[in-house]
Amino acid sequence: MRPEIRLSLLTVLLATTPAALSAQTAPCLAANATTTSSSTAVSSYSLAGQNYFAWRFTPPANANFTVQAAKVFTRNASYPGDAFLAVELWDEVNGEPGSRLGGGVWEIDNTRAAGWRGANFDRAVTLQPGVPTWFVFVEPGFTQLITEPNGTFNLTHVSRAGTGAWSAATTSAPKFQLFCNLLDDQGVTTQGQGCPLSTGEVPTAFTNEPPTIGNSRFAYETCGNPPGGAVFAVIGGNPNFTPLAVPGLNPACMQNTDSISTLLLFAGNGDTRGPDYAGHARLGFAIPNSTGLANVFLAIQMVPLDLNATSPLPFATSNALRLRLY
Repeated sequence: MRPEIRLSLLTVLLATTPAALSAQTAPCLAANATTTSSSTAVSSYSLAGQNYFAWRFTPPANANFTVQAAKVFTRNASYPGDAFLAVELWDEVNGEPGSRLGGGVWEIDNTRAAGWRGANFDRAVTLQPGVPTWFVFVEPGFTQLITEPNGTFNLTHVSRAGTGAWSAATTSAPKFQLFCNLLDDQGVTTQGQGCPLSTGEVPTAFTNEPPTIGNSRFAYETCGNPPGGAVFAVIGGNPNFTPLAVPGLNPACMQNTDSISTLLLFAGNGDTRGPDYAGHARLGFAIPNSTGLANVFLAIQMVPLDLNATSPLPFATSNALRLRLY
């Protein structure tokens, strides 16, 4: 099992109705996102490898979006051990998903009911009006399907296991949200952007958990880091901190939070079947059940080691994830 640091704390539719969505900022593009109605069927486990489910959509003529994050409506209550879910955008080649453009990953918490969950992307993806794009959901098996029975927007759908061939096209109604901002929510905001690694990926910090008092399952997550590499988690407490340039880093790399404490994490090397995932790390941060913690501010920024960086200091930086406990 992957080691984990755990802290205790002293069609496609445009901008659907915010009241029906879990995120604080509405998605810039979404499909079947106005309800929580979803399939209760689960995916099978394939000996060929992790499952890929893909849906084809064409951004409308007025679309001018750069996608930074995505969510789907799902859960996985059955997969044993540490496992992950991933959301990605791919281009199209010969009517099928071609190459991955960008995406993100989060760790499964099998104690949670079905809900909207997702990740920031390791590469922002600019959608081109009228150019077909594929939304791809990657999972280990035994995951609740992200489709809505009798959904409004039915899209062309293909799937595959491992690196096998894509199945023949059918149609189904996926439930997904694409965001033109880094993920936020009630009590969760972001500051700044990540800067690219030497590979072009951008490290990012996010959470799928509400920062509520008594939430023992709260966790910070990060993806877009060098696989297997060191990631420093910088924890801050100043809500008035202004981003600063750091001498020796790439000029695009900013310090987005103050520093009270720094912890060492390690990014994984695996796929959705775990026990870790390439470029992903997680920091459990249990929030005690104490009303005195109401309105306490916390921030975190991820700083991965980039051994191939050309800057004097071989690091990149993520956005800061900022919390107000409630």
